[in-house]
Amino acid sequence: MDTGKAVEILYEAKKLGLNSIQLTGGEITMYPEFMVSLIPHAKKLAIRVNKPPTNCYIAGDRKKANDFFMALKEVNYTSGFRISIDPYHQEKIPIKTTAVFIAEYGKVFRFSSLTIGSCYYDREKIFGLYRQLIKELEAEGIGEAEIDTENKKIVIQGQKVKYGMWKPTRPSWKELEEKEVELKEIKNTMACLGPHGVGYLWVEPDLKVRVCSCNGNNFNSYLVAGDLSRETLKDIISRNSKNRVFKVLANYGPAGLRKVLNLKGEIMDERKKYTFMCELCNEILGNAELKNKLEENLREI
Repeated sequence: MDTGKAVEILYEAKKLGLNSIQLTGGEITMYPEFMVSLIPHAKKLAIRVNKPPTNCYIAGDRKKANDFFMALKEVNYTSGFRISIDPYHQEKIPIKTTAVFIAEYGKVFRFSSLTIGSCYYDREKIFGLYRQLIKELEAEGIGEAEIDTENKKIVIQGQKVKYGMWKPTRPSWKELEEKEVELKEIKNTMACLGPHGVGYLWVEPDLKVRVCSCNGNNFNSYLVAGDLSRETLKDIISRNSKNRVFKVLANYGPAGLRKVLNLKGEIMDERKKYTFMCELCNEILGNAELKNKLEENLREI
């Protein structure tokens, strides 16, 4: 995405009440100048920058990683990063690269502003990667690194880096076996959009806008709300605030959509198990017949 256009969107969004942003991708460190360009404007507008996720790609080149962190320091960046450590990422990004990222980061910022997340089903494999990371950090000259399982932290030179673990969710970029996920009944779900039927605004590189953050990899075309190359953010929000499906999501989440579908009789089994509420949403909005029935029932309410 062009940085100038991104800055323009940021200023318009602030006028509409935006108070926080999440920079993500793809992998954000493949385009480091984008983040460095946006941070000063976010600071100026008092917009909170949430920790971006990263697989530490940039640390494949130590100098580029160091230059990136120094540039972030110059623009007074303080949010840190969420590092992904799991077998999915480490198939492509060696754990040594992750260690280099952390080591170079620690020369500029506090280690404690990092967090680590592992999305995998095998706890022992995850901790195997953590133990390998500790060894690589030692090779980088960073002593006093250990895993504190009781408090779910990795302690690096006395600084605590939080870590979290969870099983993968579906739909996913990789087909998963039943053993790799945790299935559960989805009963009441939290509101997943804002009070006006528009919540997270996911602005894609081609300037298409979705009303969902797509946390479940639910990149459904129905959620595309507009195109910032042809219209304003205000117009997109105004138009989508009238969408009845989005209103249900705004108040009751995907379980609310299922309830509307079952208005005149059970169409969807409420006892069916999913890994995440986004999977339920995708099952409904990704099915033309269900979506049409949903809209038909909403017209009668």
